[in-house]
Amino acid sequence: MIPTKTGCVQGDALRKKTGFKVTMFFPLYNNEGNVYGEEVWKWWRERLTVLLQGFTEMGVVNGWWLGHSDQNRWIVAVVRTEKEVGHIRDFLRLACAKFEQKAMYLDYHSVRFEEVT
Repeated sequence: MIPTKTGCVQGDALRKKTGFKVTMFFPLYNNEGNVYGEEVWKWWRERLTVLLQGFTEMGVVNGWWLGHSDQNRWIVAVVRTEKEVGHIRDFLRLACAKFEQKAMYLDYHSVRFEEVT
């Protein structure tokens, strides 16, 4: 192992893994243009933090969907198994009802990543 200037150790401490990078969008406004109440966001936060060990909120993004502009919270996470992707899909099915949407966006693909210490 080789210590670096930052104090990190190179060599055996490097752990390479595979998994799935997941992207989700959650609308800020319902189809009538009204913001969602705190109860929706509380449900969302509680479910998401139980479902995922960690995630990154990339911010609010503007988009266009079926002739309408919209704004969404952009969430990115990495999970280890397809089973976890399935759990996310189940969560999004529930989110359809909470957010009064016909569908929720899910994008995932295989990734290799490293936890560098």
